Amino acid sequence: MERLTYAQIDDAVLGAMAPARRRYVVIMLVLGGLVAMFFTLWIHQARTGMGVAGINSPVGWGVYIASFVFWVGIAHSGTLISAILHLVRAKWRTAVARSAEAMTIFAVMTAGLFPLIHLGRVGVFYYILPYPTTRQIYPNFLSPLVWDVVAISTYFTVSLVFWYVGLLPDLASARDRWHRLVGPHHPRTRFYHALAMGWSGSGNQWRHHGRAYLFFAALATPLVISVHSVVSWDFAMSILPGWHTTMFPPYFVAGAIHSGLAMVIVLLLPMRKLLRLESLVTDWHFDCLAKTLLVTTCIMGYSYIIEPFTAWYSGNVIERQFIHWRAFGDTWLTPGYWSMWLLNVIVPLAFFVPRLRRSPTALMLISLGITIGMWLERGVIVPASLAHDFMPHAWGQYVPRPIEWGILLGSFGWFFFWFFGFAKFLPTIAANEVKEETHRDGLPAPRDAGVSPALCAPCDWLLENAKSSSTSDAGKMPARHEDETPASRYVWGTFDTPAALIAAVRQLRDDGVTGMETYTPFRLQEVEKLLGRGPSPVRLWTLAGALAGAAGGFALAIGLAAINGLVVGGRISYAVIVPYCVIAFEGTILLGVLANVTGLFFHGRLGSARPLPRGYVRRISEDRFGLLIPCDREQVGAMRERLSTLCAEAIHVVE
Repeated sequence: MERLTYAQIDDAVLGAMAPARRRYVVIMLVLGGLVAMFFTLWIHQARTGMGVAGINSPVGWGVYIASFVFWVGIAHSGTLISAILHLVRAKWRTAVARSAEAMTIFAVMTAGLFPLIHLGRVGVFYYILPYPTTRQIYPNFLSPLVWDVVAISTYFTVSLVFWYVGLLPDLASARDRWHRLVGPHHPRTRFYHALAMGWSGSGNQWRHHGRAYLFFAALATPLVISVHSVVSWDFAMSILPGWHTTMFPPYFVAGAIHSGLAMVIVLLLPMRKLLRLESLVTDWHFDCLAKTLLVTTCIMGYSYIIEPFTAWYSGNVIERQFIHWRAFGDTWLTPGYWSMWLLNVIVPLAFFVPRLRRSPTALMLISLGITIGMWLERGVIVPASLAHDFMPHAWGQYVPRPIEWGILLGSFGWFFFWFFGFAKFLPTIAANEVKEETHRDGLPAPRDAGVSPALCAPCDWLLENAKSSSTSDAGKMPARHEDETPASRYVWGTFDTPAALIAAVRQLRDDGVTGMETYTPFRLQEVEKLLGRGPSPVRLWTLAGALAGAAGGFALAIGLAAINGLVVGGRISYAVIVPYCVIAFEGTILLGVLANVTGLFFHGRLGSARPLPRGYVRRISEDRFGLLIPCDREQVGAMRERLSTLCAEAIHVVE
C-alpha cells in the first residue's frame, strides 16, 4: 500500500460515500429489478402452491435447500477474515475485513429466506421457536433442524454486533465530516450521529473497545466453525447413502470458506473500481486472498478424493453404487458433479502463478467459477441422496423448474442490492485500523504545511528528549491530586502527529499532571501505558454472560424435553445431555457477545443520548490528536504556555 496520510485515508474511505454517480444508479436499478422478480415469484409460489417447484417424492429438498446451504457458506469468510485473521494479526485483513463482515450479514439475511420459501406456508415458521404455547407444540432440541435455527440466528446476531462495533470509530469520522461539510442538521449528519453513539475517540473508549473487539474475535472463531458443522449435521445425522458420513463437518466448513473467499474477491473488484479505492485495496491484498484460496482449494481437492475413496474402502455396496451413480448416472447431477471438480479444484490451481493472483481479469473469472462450482456442489449433495437411496423402487428424479431458477437468480440480486447499498452509505474499509497499521509501520502522516517549524520542534527529537527535559523546573506544573476541588476549566491541546501527543503526555505525566484524557482517531496503546491504565473490566462482563448462556442453554433444552417427555434410545431424553451441548454452546456465544457489548457501552459511556466532550475538535476523528487537561482557573495560563512548548498545534480553553 502506498504511503498515505491519515487525512488521505479518510478522504478515500469517506469520499466513496459521496452522492452516487450514474453508473452506480444504473447498477442499483438492475439489482432492484432482480429483487422485485424474486418477491414476485415467491408470492406466486405461495399463492399457487409448492407444485410449481420441481420438488416431489422422494426428493423433498431441492434448489431452495441447496441455496440455503450455499448462502450460509458464503457468510463464513467474513468471520474468517475479521475474527481469525485479527487474532493472528494479519496485516492484509484491515483493507478487506469491513466488506467481508458486511458480506456475512447480507449472506445470512439471504440464507434465512430460503427455509421460509421452502416451507411454503410461511406463516407457521414460528412453530420452531421455543416459546410457551397452549398447544404444547415445542421444538425438539434433539433435531439438527432445530440446531440450525439456533446456530444461524446466533451467528447472525454475533456477526451483526461484531460488524457494528468495528464500525463505531469510522461512523464518528463520517459524522464529523458531514457536520463540517453540510452542518449539524443535515439528514446524513443526523444519521451518522445516531449510529456513532457518542463515540469521541477518548483513550477510555479505545481501551474498552480494543478489549471488547478482541473478545468478539475470540468468541466468533469457534462459532464460525460450529455453524456450518451444524448445517452439515442436517445431512450427516441421517442414514442415507452419501450423507451419513463423519467427513461432512470439516468438508462443509472448508467449502464454506472456499466459496466465501471467492465471493469476497467478486465483491471487492467492482467495488474498488466503482468507489475508487485503488489506493487502499491494492493488488497485494488480492494476492493474499488468492493465496488463501489456494489453501482451501487443496483442502477441497482432498475432500473430493476422500469421499469416493471412503465409499470404496468401506466395502458397503450401497455406498459404492451411489457414488458410481452420482458420477456416471443418467441425470443432470452428473455434469454438475464433474463441473464442481473443474471449477472448485482444477481451475483455481492457476493461482500458483503469481501473475494471475494480481490480474483482475483472472481473479474475477476464477472466483466466479468457484462461486458457480460451490453452488453446483450443494446442488449435487442435497437432492442426490434423496433421489437414489437404499431401495430401487423408491428412486426418483428431480429437475428444477424455472420458478426455482428465477428465485435463485433473484436471491443474488437481493444480496448484491444490500451490499452495494451499504457501500454507498457506510464506510467500506476500516479506516481506523488502516491508520493504526500506518502508525505501527512507523509511517506517521506528514505535518500540515501551515504549522510553523519554529513553534513545533521535530517530534522524533521530542520523544527522545522528553524524559530529560521534564526534569527541568522551567514550565513545570504543580501536581494536582484526585481528592482536590474539581477543575473549573479544561485546556484542550491539539497535536498533528501521534508522536507529538505521546511526548506531551509523557512530559506532563512526569510533571505530575493527573486527570488527563487523550482523543485519537485510532488506538494508541503507548498512551494507555503512559497513563497506567489496566485491563478493561469488559472481560468480566463477557465471562458472566458466557456462563449464563451455557446454563440457560442446558436449562432450556432439558426443560422442554421434560415437558414433552421425549424418549431417545430407551431413556427419557433429558438424560441424553450430549445433543444439548449444541444449544448450550450457542447460548454461551450469544450471551457472551451481548454481555460483552453491554460492558463496552457501559464502561465506554456510549449511547445515542451521550453528548460529545465540551470543546471537542471534530478533526480528531480524522487526523488530529487531542489532549484534555483539567486545571484550576489560576493554572490555565501556565498550562497554555506549557502546551505551546510541547508541539501543540492549537490550544483552547473550555469551562
